Amino acid sequence: MKTRNYVVASVLTAAAIAVSGCSQTPAQTESFDFVIGNSTINPNLSSGSAMVVNNSKIIVSGDDSPWLFDVADDFSIDSKTLIDNFPVNQDNRVAHATKPDFESMTLLNYNNQPYYFVVGSGSKKVLRENAYLIPADGGDNIKLSLSQFYTDLHSAAGFTDEEKINIEGIANSADETYIFNRGNEGKNAIFTMKTADMLNYLQGKIDHIPSLDVVEITLPSINGVQACLSGADFWQSSNSLIYTASVEGNNSSSVNDGEIQGSFVGVLPIDALNNKESLDLTPYSQLIQNAGKPVITKAESIAVAEQTSEQASGYVVSDNDNGTSQFFTFTIHKPAAL
Repeated sequence: MKTRNYVVASVLTAAAIAVSGCSQTPAQTESFDFVIGNSTINPNLSSGSAMVVNNSKIIVSGDDSPWLFDVADDFSIDSKTLIDNFPVNQDNRVAHATKPDFESMTLLNYNNQPYYFVVGSGSKKVLRENAYLIPADGGDNIKLSLSQFYTDLHSAAGFTDEEKINIEGIANSADETYIFNRGNEGKNAIFTMKTADMLNYLQGKIDHIPSLDVVEITLPSINGVQACLSGADFWQSSNSLIYTASVEGNNSSSVNDGEIQGSFVGVLPIDALNNKESLDLTPYSQLIQNAGKPVITKAESIAVAEQTSEQASGYVVSDNDNGTSQFFTFTIHKPAAL
C-alpha cells in the first residue's frame, strides 16, 4: 500500500471568507423519538471515534489506531486497512503523545470513486493536522495536510489565540460538506462548504474556499457543563444532519480526557443553518437514555444505515477512554408532517 502526499501551501485571506448573516427568525424545530439499543463492547478496537456505513459495511476508525476497521453486524472486526505506518505499542495503540487523533470520517466521491475521508482533529499542530482519502474499493491512500486549512477555519470562526480547532465530526450531502468543531478549547461550531471547493483547496488547486460559512453552536448541559459536538452523519431522505454531543469532565481540554457524564443526539434540518451566525441546538437535542435512564457514554460518532423521510436507523460508537469501543444500534422516528 502506497500513500501519496498533498501539502497545502495556500493562504486564505479574511476577505475571501463568506460568513453568513444573522437571522432573527428561528427555524422550526422538529420533534423526534430516539431509541437506543443495548451496548456491545469490542475490546480489540481501541477508541472508536468515527464511523460510516457504506453498502451495509460498518467502517470505523479509532483516534489512536493506525487502521481503518471493517466491522460486522455483531461489532466484531471483519478486516482492517492500514491508514499509515504509525508506531503502536503492545496493545496496538498509538501513544497518546503521538496519536494522529482520527476523530471524524465521511464517504466522499473523489475522481468518480468512493473514498473514506478520515480526518485528524487538529488539536495539536502538525501532528493532528492530517487527513487521508482511503479508496473504498482498494488502492493507494492519499495523505492531505490540513495545517493551513485548520488555520483558516480558526480564523473564520473568530477564535482567539488561546482557542483551538478540534474537529470531531464531518458529514456531507451530494454537494456540501459539514465540519463539526468540538468546543472544549474553543467554540462549538459547524463549518459548511462546497465539497468540490474543499477538495480543490486541499490539493492546492485554489487558494481560498469561496463557499465557506461558519455557525457558532450552543448545546444543552449536564451538571452545568455544556455538551460538545462529537459526531455527525447526513440523513439524506430528511435533508437533515444527525449529530452527537458529549460531556466529559468540565469539557475544558481537547487533549486530556475527563469523567464521562453522558451524551446527546440531535436532528438538525439543513435549512436551519441558512443565514445564521449562531444557533442554539438545545431544542434539536435529546439526552441519550435507555429505559428512561441516562446512558453514561461518550458518544463519538453516529452513522445512518437505513432511512426514509420519517425514520433512520444505524449505529452509535463511543470511546470508553480505556482502549475499548462501545457500540449501540439506534432508531430515530419523526412524526409525519401535517
